[in-house]
Amino acid sequence: MALEIVLTLVKKVADMLLPMLPVTRRMMVPRAKTESEGNDQEDRARIDERMVENNMKAAQIHLVVAALLMTVTFTAGFTLPGGFESDTNSKNKGMAILLRRAAFRAFVISDVIAFTCSTAATFTDFIMATKSISSATAKLEVIIPLYNTAILLQLLGMTAVIVAFSTGLYVTLAHSVGLAVTVCVISGISSYGICFMITLS
Repeated sequence: MALEIVLTLVKKVADMLLPMLPVTRRMMVPRAKTESEGNDQEDRARIDERMVENNMKAAQIHLVVAALLMTVTFTAGFTLPGGFESDTNSKNKGMAILLRRAAFRAFVISDVIAFTCSTAATFTDFIMATKSISSATAKLEVIIPLYNTAILLQLLGMTAVIVAFSTGLYVTLAHSVGLAVTVCVISGISSYGICFMITLS
């Protein structure tokens, strides 16, 4: 029963993310063209410099969000839902109590995915900042792919956090199936609403 609900939740998240692919493409910055769009090299240099500045300002905000997600998912990895076995005579002392439940496993996997994506997005933002400072020539050609990668990783991390939240609450509320399903439905609706708002922007 729990596995079916988790699989249904994963399918709904996948159905929600597939329509977002065009949205993430719109959020990403297109690669710079090799030919000059302005009248001369100075116009092109000013446009490139402005694009780099705008990307770096946006990356600062992304860095804060990625660091917060990283912190939350790291903490959730050590304060597992349901807690740990504390009986001193048990052979499973220190192990997670809900280890054998499918929803708990989905929680752990989605938490690890969220942590990994947030960490990778943070490092990508650091690399982007380093490249923008160190290279004076081909900044835009280096920064745009890094910026786009950071956006994609952050969106994946935020989606995994929503899944981790839903499955974590589901596994701890398994004795009250109605409440557990309600939490999953509310999480799904709110994440769909967020995706809809991103689509409108």
